[in-house]
Amino acid sequence: MTLTQILKMLVACILVITFILVTASAYRQHRTISALAELTDATSSIVTQLAVDELAHVDETGNKYSYVLDPDRLDNLTFKREVGGENFEFQVSLGYQGSENLTFGPAPPENKTNCSLVVACSLWLNDRFQLAKFGVIAWYA
Repeated sequence: MTLTQILKMLVACILVITFILVTASAYRQHRTISALAELTDATSSIVTQLAVDELAHVDETGNKYSYVLDPDRLDNLTFKREVGGENFEFQVSLGYQGSENLTFGPAPPENKTNCSLVVACSLWLNDRFQLAKFGVIAWYA
């Protein structure tokens, strides 16, 4: 073998190894981004389910008001959900004028990635509507 052939083989080996390393790195990055997108979708799903159904105010005639939350319903809330075949835990926060931000549920673990989402809503409080912020922090269980 000549020196030129050896150099060509060496360059080819370096290119193949570089391609493999770049592909492996891109795959890991893709998995991370996919997991974050899934966490974001799950958080959005949890917020919607809570605000539209589970915590929604129901008046005396049985009408349900989406995004009008009944704070008394927070007492019976479970802070675990299955979304898309994955298990998630979450924490809920509720803030409104004249009150500190109220937090319900477990604190997010420091060693897990979490996603938070805050939406505007109303509270049914003292027989009247009050503007509020409703937040959810979710993480993989």
